[in-house]
Amino acid sequence: MRYENLMRDARNEALTESTRVRAAFDAIYACCTSVGSLAESLESLALSQRDSALVGELRDWVWHVAPMGPLPMSPSEAVALVERVRNNMRGNRCSE
Repeated sequence: MRYENLMRDARNEALTESTRVRAAFDAIYACCTSVGSLAESLESLALSQRDSALVGELRDWVWHVAPMGPLPMSPSEAVALVERVRNNMRGNRCSE
């Protein structure tokens, strides 16, 4: 299960913080691309303005900065964000 493996890595304190934050973004990507592109999926979700901004910050860090710092958020904040995104998927399954 791809999503579950990524979330396991995001929670794994033996990994570097940047690896854990990247795994959290990849978990969001795994969920969203099961129902279309990342942008399309995120637009269709009922995310708060704050969570939408956080996903954007995380995406920008992954695309332009990772694995360097500063991190856009802590690993625990990234995991919490993934869980909120997934809860908003409303029955859509994450990629396995």
